[in-house]
Amino acid sequence: MKKMRIKVGSVTYAMKAKDVLRQYGLRVQIIKTAKPMKNEGCGYSLVVPATDLNVTDILRRAGVEALEVKWET
Repeated sequence: MKKMRIKVGSVTYAMKAKDVLRQYGLRVQIIKTAKPMKNEGCGYSLVVPATDLNVTDILRRAGVEALEVKWET
């Protein structure tokens, strides 16, 4: 199953993003990002299953900046 990995700057943003995306019926997992860059904060990512929703736009409107977005299989 295809999924999206969205890197955010802190565990606080990751938790906020998870709460926002749950309102859209998405199951979201928070994971610690391996070896975050210095400008990426404490390094947490969200794992979101493939969806037709524009997840990054939803997060941006909620005040959560996605530092990086990658698709995985």
